[in-house]
Amino acid sequence: MADWSLLTSHGRLLLAIENEPGLRVRDMADRLEMSERGVALILRDLRDAGYVTSRREGRRVYYKVVPDKPMRRDSLRHQTVGQLLQLLTEAESARRDRSDASN
Repeated sequence: MADWSLLTSHGRLLLAIENEPGLRVRDMADRLEMSERGVALILRDLRDAGYVTSRREGRRVYYKVVPDKPMRRDSLRHQTVGQLLQLLTEAESARRDRSDASN
């Protein structure tokens, strides 16, 4: 069976940035099991579309999700990226809590 995900690489990267804002590109690539080049290309897409901002401090670049940006699909434009990320973050937190309680 093929390995696939319900979230695109773009969505997974947005979630990683939201959950760990100080991640370097190398760290993002490790977490998402992608190449650094692949992450850099997705970051460019997200910046160009206005979903992510970046700021440089010395040699380090910090990325931030723009939470009030609407979803890209016409049928989902009434929802924002921030709402999606909040839902996913809450679901992950609840999963961790259940896991911790069973241990």
